[in-house]
Amino acid sequence: MPNQADLPADSAPSAADAATPTVKGRRSRWWFALVVVGLGVAATTYFAQVDVDQVDTDNTPVRTFGEVVRTDLVEQTTYDGTLGRSAGDSLVAGEPGTVTWFPAEGVTLIQGDIVFELDAQPVVLLYGATPMYRVLARSAEDVPAVSRVAGTVTAVPEVGAVIEQGDVLYEIDGEPVVALYGVTPAYRTLADRATNMTGSDVQQLEAALDALGFVSEGELTVDDEFTSATASVVEQWQEAIGSDEDGVVDLGEVVFIPGPTEVSSVSFSIGESVNVGQPVLTLSDSAPMVGRDVAQLETALSALGFDGGGELEVDSAFTAATSLAVKAFEEAYGLTVDGRLTAGEIMFVDSAVRVAKRLTSLGSTINAGMPVLAVTGERTLVTMNLPAADQGTIAEGMAVSVELPDGTEVPATVVTVARIATLDANETVFEVEIELDDPGAAAGLDEAPVDVSVVTDSVEGVLAVPVAALLALAEGGYAVEIDAGGGATRLVAVEPGFFADGLVEIRGEIEPGDRVVVP
Repeated sequence: MPNQADLPADSAPSAADAATPTVKGRRSRWWFALVVVGLGVAATTYFAQVDVDQVDTDNTPVRTFGEVVRTDLVEQTTYDGTLGRSAGDSLVAGEPGTVTWFPAEGVTLIQGDIVFELDAQPVVLLYGATPMYRVLARSAEDVPAVSRVAGTVTAVPEVGAVIEQGDVLYEIDGEPVVALYGVTPAYRTLADRATNMTGSDVQQLEAALDALGFVSEGELTVDDEFTSATASVVEQWQEAIGSDEDGVVDLGEVVFIPGPTEVSSVSFSIGESVNVGQPVLTLSDSAPMVGRDVAQLETALSALGFDGGGELEVDSAFTAATSLAVKAFEEAYGLTVDGRLTAGEIMFVDSAVRVAKRLTSLGSTINAGMPVLAVTGERTLVTMNLPAADQGTIAEGMAVSVELPDGTEVPATVVTVARIATLDANETVFEVEIELDDPGAAAGLDEAPVDVSVVTDSVEGVLAVPVAALLALAEGGYAVEIDAGGGATRLVAVEPGFFADGLVEIRGEIEPGDRVVVP
């Protein structure tokens, strides 16, 4: 008969306090209570059997033994998940037009690929988190070049042309309108008067002509006074540009700009009539356009090899080097080479996308904002809903295990955990995205159900026995029945701890290798 002296004198902890069972999925833990109750019944029955065994040892029942081991125990919780492509938004048209080409379903689009064509003009995919919301150009604002005279437009520059000091902006009735550097706008006729004209506009005129080489040494001092020497130099300049040589700079003969700039748009074509006060064209503001969208454009251009002659820097400012890179990009893709990119020419997405479905047909006429292609992300992700009660058990970067439909378990990593809860079947949950460490392990699977196993608790290097070896005694406490040799056994008091993997941690007068009875 087992030695009652080996049993604990005081009451042992309750079954609920003794351990936490391994969790599988969202199953509840009611089974542990049944195991403990069952073990109590088994222990009571055992004592009766022992009494019989002592009377008739020849009828000693055959016992099954397990071994005390030192091991690590891991508790895992399993959740339902779905393996599929990462979600993606539809790709929409940035400008109206007719769909003249788009890719086949199932095709993966990467940076530099053509997403679709509208009116035979390509829309190119670039990587970036900021969507296309404005025209990307040298400046955020344009400065109009307003005609000061009425007449017929006889010459205009191309959009994107760089205008520097001394260049002809346009011609009215064959008379050139020249760009000179200066911050004061032209607002009056400049000429030599009986009382010399003075002002900042005079000084910037003289400085500009001096910079262009029209001032002979000793003839003119660059100051704010329009003298006969100034008029003489103006005549030299007028002869060079093919204008009337009268030494007078009429209003409308020059346009002052702060420095080199680009033509943003042209409002009149050659042969059209223009009135006083109408803008013939617009120029980029001297302050460069800046922003995150500019930085991501520069990053994309650089990645594709358009580096502005090696001068392009990712600095969030649309500089002259950015403009050169944009023009090279436009030329390579057959776009209008003007140094300006519109929503009808490029679109930004976070990463590569896979065409899931065509949402329109070839030849369809669409408006700006209409969807053209439904896409998914290229990455294969597992999505699962984490119950609010389990919030905190899963974190970004955590290693987990995913069981595929064929039973294969593959390692994976948590990439995102939503911070905003949603309702799923009236349960508050947080969406979790998980990426397989080896995406190839899920080749051919899409929208497939999987199990996600998460380690929620663990202990290392503890003594453990099969759960069935643990006896809950009628007088309180727990014990295991140890093989004492020679067919005898004895009960040893133990304190149960961590439960996992069908084993229970125990603490007591017991050693690794001891054999315990497993009913």
